[in-house]
Amino acid sequence: MKLSNKFWIVACVLYFLMILSIMLVADMGLLVNFSLAHPPYDKVGHFVLYGIASFLCHRATGKKMMMVLNYPIPFGPALFTMFTAGEEMLQAILPNRTASIEDFLFSLGGILVFYWIGEVWDKKRGN
Repeated sequence: MKLSNKFWIVACVLYFLMILSIMLVADMGLLVNFSLAHPPYDKVGHFVLYGIASFLCHRATGKKMMMVLNYPIPFGPALFTMFTAGEEMLQAILPNRTASIEDFLFSLGGILVFYWIGEVWDKKRGN
């Protein structure tokens, strides 16, 4: 059964709101006592949370591709990568957060791996 694009859009928007909520709580310094929000566990969180977002965003945008220097780039994951970079830069100016290239690289890794998993999943399903 093929899921409709509306399903993916709703799933992506709800997931994005969840991520924004987590960011807001972290920005307010309310995750200080939450052990999974600290190294090394935060790296796993970046990888998985942002990877799932990439997967959902790619489907919500209808798996559209854009050309960058004559290379096809998936629009949804590229859009979320830009959001991730902006969010990591924002952390540099917030008092309760710290910017980290490692966090960004784990986020980027999740975005790429979950995009790849989605592509393999689609091929196995014949989409």
